[in-house]
Amino acid sequence: MDYWSSKTGVLAKKIFYKNKYLGIPLALWGLVLENFLPSIQKFYAKPHREIIGDAHFASAYLNLFENTNDKKYLVKAEKLFDEMLRYRSKDYSNLSWGYNFGWQTQHGFWDIGVPLITITPYAFWAFRKHYEITNNISSYKYAISIADFALEDLNDNKMPNGTFCASYSPRSKDIVINANSYRSALLLEAYKISKDIKYKITAERNIEFILSYQGKEGEFYYEAKGPQNNFIDNFHTCFVLRNLTRCYYVNYDQNLLNSIKKGYKYYSKNLFHGNGRPKHFSVAKYAKLRRYEMYDYAEGIILGVLLKDVIPEAYDKAKWLAIDLIDNFQLSSGYFVTRVTSLGTKHKIPYLRWPQAQIFYAMTLLLRELEA
Repeated sequence: MDYWSSKTGVLAKKIFYKNKYLGIPLALWGLVLENFLPSIQKFYAKPHREIIGDAHFASAYLNLFENTNDKKYLVKAEKLFDEMLRYRSKDYSNLSWGYNFGWQTQHGFWDIGVPLITITPYAFWAFRKHYEITNNISSYKYAISIADFALEDLNDNKMPNGTFCASYSPRSKDIVINANSYRSALLLEAYKISKDIKYKITAERNIEFILSYQGKEGEFYYEAKGPQNNFIDNFHTCFVLRNLTRCYYVNYDQNLLNSIKKGYKYYSKNLFHGNGRPKHFSVAKYAKLRRYEMYDYAEGIILGVLLKDVIPEAYDKAKWLAIDLIDNFQLSSGYFVTRVTSLGTKHKIPYLRWPQAQIFYAMTLLLRELEA
């Protein structure tokens, strides 16, 4: 987002959304920067923190603390908590986070800090895990405050089929499948630690919406509408399946498990290349020029670990993905390639929010499972 959140990038998107033909040259420049000249993007933005990076790292350090009982990892996680709380969204009574950059959408400009249900849950999971490990009451209160954001601050929409979904943020009414899966997982896990039934009721209402928009083959489009001007990609599919799996481990609903298994079947059949590596799109909306996206690897590993007890082949796939990632895409300095483009070139700028933090978390999750 370095280019797209800059003044030039915002203008490019604004023009593109109004007139695709006029906006194509500026959009193409963004694609070139993003994929082939990523080091130039530093001229468009300054380094900054993002919740999706800090929260993944915090959860990963907590995994390492559980594995090793070495308190240095607990200290690292707790230092990240201090940073996370410092840049929370300011205009809301409940804890929440947005991006620390502004971005242009089809419906207008979103300012820095507009809270999002797709990234705020990572802070919830970090605080909840800290509470479970240490019994720290402050972390419990932070987790519940985040749950109250998810419960109270989003906009509910009634769908034509009678189900209910929640918006991506408090300032929108969009209908996005993965956003509702995040809300459902967060609320059900809040119910698990608090026993407050209000979280469970709303979560299961959102789950009903999600399952009602699953395709016949098990697919989940990004938006709850038909295939026109819509897409199915790898890591968003993983988000939905992973979040539904988290829900299943709270309510153990058989219909939910059937949906997860059906969705994983679609994922394994349609979102991998013949060589076994993740395929970024099964249905594309725009050209993204990506052959391999390491975010897809990270989410595939996380999903496989979570599904270990209900879909054993998913766990086998997670181990395969981890080995392939380490053997072929880890650089000598330790971090991982960001993506391989359609032309075979490698994007090597180590963005922490995409995908270094996710890979680090995925690897620690897998390590914990292997050593259990």
